[in-house]
Amino acid sequence: MAKIQPITFPLNAGTATEMSVLILNFETNATTCTTYYELKTDEGTVLSNGNYTLTEDEFAAWGTDNEYVTECVAKAIGVTILSL
Repeated sequence: MAKIQPITFPLNAGTATEMSVLILNFETNATTCTTYYELKTDEGTVLSNGNYTLTEDEFAAWGTDNEYVTECVAKAIGVTILSL
């Protein structure tokens, strides 16, 4: 779970301070993969969620460091990571 720069959601929904990213299953010959992410409050309430598919270049650069995937998702959705 990554700590993120706080994002305040409208209508008093809350402030997201954490982001989690799950890498969904993919075939061994895949050239890309899809992730599921959640933006959460400190208490774990999910304020936003969605999917992001890594580009072929991102997938090729991934290697074995899953934090790289979290950074790709954050960049794509406009979230600033404070710590991983």
